[in-house]
Amino acid sequence: MPKPEKPIPDDTLELKRLRKALKEKELELEILKKAVHIFSKSDGKSMDL
Repeated sequence: MPKPEKPIPDDTLELKRLRKALKEKELELEILKKAVHIFSKSDGKSMDL
């Protein structure tokens, strides 16, 4: 069974950058979901966007 090659440093840096970007996007998505939930609650007011 061949040993998997270790990523070269550029690949490691790219992986770290992509993981950080993914975490940021996941956080943004959670914030947007909460905002949608807040603004979609029925409070008797009509908001036409």
